Amino acid sequence: MASESLTKHLVVPGQIIAISSADDPDGGFLRGHGTYVETVAGGEPTAATSTTNTASTNIQPDDTAEQQDGDTAANENSNSSNCNKRLVASVAGTVERVNKLISVIPLASSIYSGQVGDLIVGRISSVGPTRWKVSLTPSTKSGGGGSGGGSGIAREAQLPLSGVDLPGGVQRIRTAEDARGMRQLFAEGNLLSAEVQQVAQSDGTLMLHTRSLRYGKLENGVVMHVPPALVRRMRQHMCTLSNIGVDVLIGCNGGIWIQRSMPKVGGADSAGGGGSAASAAAGTSISTTAGAMDEDGAAPLADTLQKNRQRHAATAVLPDERENIVRVRNSVECLRLVHCYVTPDSIMKVYNEAVRLGVKVGDMMRPDIVLALTEPTRVQK
Repeated sequence: MASESLTKHLVVPGQIIAISSADDPDGGFLRGHGTYVETVAGGEPTAATSTTNTASTNIQPDDTAEQQDGDTAANENSNSSNCNKRLVASVAGTVERVNKLISVIPLASSIYSGQVGDLIVGRISSVGPTRWKVSLTPSTKSGGGGSGGGSGIAREAQLPLSGVDLPGGVQRIRTAEDARGMRQLFAEGNLLSAEVQQVAQSDGTLMLHTRSLRYGKLENGVVMHVPPALVRRMRQHMCTLSNIGVDVLIGCNGGIWIQRSMPKVGGADSAGGGGSAASAAAGTSISTTAGAMDEDGAAPLADTLQKNRQRHAATAVLPDERENIVRVRNSVECLRLVHCYVTPDSIMKVYNEAVRLGVKVGDMMRPDIVLALTEPTRVQK
């Protein structure tokens, strides 16, 4: 194992962090985020081993063929038992070790290191025979992607056909007909929200799913991107800024989706107001929309939600709603410019400050205005 003193240090991609063998008394290591495991056969003899073998041959020149065969078999067994596993860094960052779990925390804010359960906002880049490829980084098609997202490193996740709900919430095995109609669900260029279901051990590929009524296609709104380092993993990444009637989806990959609030479904009005204790203390009215989405795959609820989404996508955004959406978008952009965390509380602080100061939407991006609007957030930071 690696030395205990190397609990936290800088590494670069491809650098070996730890090595363990089958007879390691510590039981080896556990692979964390930002790393991958390589298996190395221990059959390559070292210089000391070669010298020993040569000396043994000179001392005993009359070995029989049976003894040589036995030595060969013993060497093969020794080589197989000496197979080493080494933990290699996949990103540049700092090593963090908790007992046997070793992880690498990326230094670059433009790199998203996915974890199981993360909410992501992505765009369909291609459609394959049985799966979609989802771009997790901004592209030139992104309406707000030009704001601070151009430096992101291109990365794609995979959304298998078995990871989406069929129309009407039907639960059955996917068929060839479903595969032929994949573009009716998601086509190239469509935006969607999804959850990370699995992280591949070999290369770190993210496997997504949308098997929940809270996830799916995103339409009739604004998408923008911020560095993933500015997005904390929170209890709820879907929230409604109820004072202004705007829904915000904060993706762990840095994708931010802003839209007009959708009608609640399934008794969402009585759901827990959501947000955090800090938001309640600050007097900000923030309610999570997760309570509105029942994760049960019941067909009636799925049909109702699908109709609401279609109605939302087909209904034009009113001028006052459009102004609120753009003001929220500019509030997020202000936070990005001063490198502050993007949370529902911080968004509402910048929004309320802009309203209090009477700043027009078009003037929020002026450098002096940005500093004035983000001063309460920066002071708290």
